[in-house]
Amino acid sequence: MKPWLSQEFDQLFQQIHQRQCRIITFAGASSGCGTSTQAYWLAQRLSADQPKTLLIDLDLAGSGQGYPKADWSCQAADFSNHTRVLSEALDLLPQPRSQQTILELRQPQILAAAVEQWLDDYQYIICDVGNINTANWRNLAIASISHASNGTILCIAAGKTTESEVLASAQRLEQGNVELIGTLINDQINPSLGDEIRRVIESKAKWLPRSIKQKFSQYLATNPLLQGKYQ
Repeated sequence: MKPWLSQEFDQLFQQIHQRQCRIITFAGASSGCGTSTQAYWLAQRLSADQPKTLLIDLDLAGSGQGYPKADWSCQAADFSNHTRVLSEALDLLPQPRSQQTILELRQPQILAAAVEQWLDDYQYIICDVGNINTANWRNLAIASISHASNGTILCIAAGKTTESEVLASAQRLEQGNVELIGTLINDQINPSLGDEIRRVIESKAKWLPRSIKQKFSQYLATNPLLQGKYQ
C-alpha cells in the first residue's frame, strides 16, 4: 500500500483542506526523523486527486529529497527549467546551488514575491526545511520560510528525538510566531511491545530452554497486537 494513502495521511489531508492551507512547511525536531520522507508523502497525497503540487527542497543542511542541486533564483521569471516532474501533478524544485538564492530566501519581500509566483501555477506548495535545530550557517531559519506559509508540521522520531530537542523546536516556533498545524510522530525505529518482550527474554531469561525461547519469539514476531499492527 502507498503510505500517503494511509488513514493517518488522509486525516492530515482533511485537516489541511479544512484550514484551507496551500503552503505547508515541514520541519524536523531532530536529524533522522523522516522529515523529507513525510514531506514527500504529503505532496503525493495532495497531488493524488490531480491538483498541481510543488515540493520545494530547502533542507540545506541535509540530503533533503536526494536530487542534485539546481541553479534557480527566487527572482527568476520562469522556474520550469529547474523543476523535476515526479508524477503527473507533482513537481519538485531541488535545493538551490547558488549562495545568492539562499540569501534571497532570507529576504521576506523577495520570498513572498516568489511564493505568489508559485501559487499562480500550483494549488499546493510543500517546503521541506529539514531539522530546525541544526547548527549550520547554511540552514534557513524556520521563521524565514514559515512566515510565507499557512502553517508548519513538526516531525518527531519516537524513541530517538529527545525531550530537549522537542522543547527547543517548540521554542523556535514560538519565537518566530510560526503557526503549528500539527505534529507527525515517526514510529519506525520505536520498538514494538513484542520486540521489547523478546529483548527481555533474550537478556533476562537465559535459563529458559532454547526451544521454548524460539516458540515465544515466533509468537511475539507474528502477533499483530504486540507488533502494533492491530486495527
